[in-house]
Amino acid sequence: MGRRVLVVEDHSMSLELVTALLEQEGNQVLAATSGEAGLRLAAAVGPDLILMDLQLPGMTGYEAIRRLKADPVTAAIPVLALTGSAMKGDDLKVRAAGADGYLTKPLDARVFRETLRRFLSPRS
Repeated sequence: MGRRVLVVEDHSMSLELVTALLEQEGNQVLAATSGEAGLRLAAAVGPDLILMDLQLPGMTGYEAIRRLKADPVTAAIPVLALTGSAMKGDDLKVRAAGADGYLTKPLDARVFRETLRRFLSPRS
């Protein structure tokens, strides 16, 4: 019943935490540690949701989200940005890049699960 969730995160501890939370909810986790790898995996697999860190080596998460949303193959996949900085206006920057929402790190497990359920609710 679980969904496929692509996590694009270069920090191993954050990746482990997000993976554990997703797997506890019965989801299959696919991981990429760069924006470029995340774009390739998203196009190849077509996950149900993408969690995108914004601070990535090379291509930023913002750029990766813009590319995902510009590509007809991946444009419909919901993307949640993961950010360690929740500064005023960051939500607007994330939305302007095309993200469907965002979560701040450190993650609050309860908020994370509620957000997941909203984005991974059964399709009708």
